[in-house]
Amino acid sequence: MPENSDSSSPLSSRLRRARRPSLAPREAVLGLDSFERKISLVGAGTAVIFALATVTEWIKNAATIATAAPSTTNTCPTGYHFVKVKSLCEKVTHTSRGQWEVRFLFITIVALCILYFALRRKRAGVAYFSIFLGLGLGVATGLVFFFLGAWLIVRAYRLQKYGDASFFGSNRVAKETGQARRAHRATRAASKTESSPTTTKTAAAPTASKRYTPKKPPRRR
Repeated sequence: MPENSDSSSPLSSRLRRARRPSLAPREAVLGLDSFERKISLVGAGTAVIFALATVTEWIKNAATIATAAPSTTNTCPTGYHFVKVKSLCEKVTHTSRGQWEVRFLFITIVALCILYFALRRKRAGVAYFSIFLGLGLGVATGLVFFFLGAWLIVRAYRLQKYGDASFFGSNRVAKETGQARRAHRATRAASKTESSPTTTKTAAAPTASKRYTPKKPPRRR
């Protein structure tokens, strides 16, 4: 087997293209700049505010009202009572205080983790715990934290690939790289055309058909 068989295979060429060097230092990709650090600290503060909001809900122990449609005779399911003004069946339930305590502890611990990694300028830690908090709180309240973690990951990708974490800066670098790549391909194609000799093709002479057609017998009069 020749020694350069692996280097000339399409798989190895794809792997070489995948191992592109980062355009930014490792510290910049894994760390946080001043703007990202401020946004991360704001996210940690927002999480603390959400944790304090659960304390107020624990103190009030707010009731949850579930509604249902009554029957034709204005009767309600078991546990519901009919409200004549609303023409609906309502059921009032109080949330367990233990549920608010678990929610408070969860948000507080994750918020402290986000604050710790933001102060240490650790991108991976802030992104991970922000997405974790967003998934834990759900779509209604946790969407902000989910977007915070995804935003940090996208900026790290742009910084590693284009050397610029901003949207407009990365797009500008991508356009310049694409234009340079197309110009390089056009130059290579032109050089190959000039180096290859031009050959004129002559039409081949027609050959006799090998098929034998028998003569027709003369007609009888």
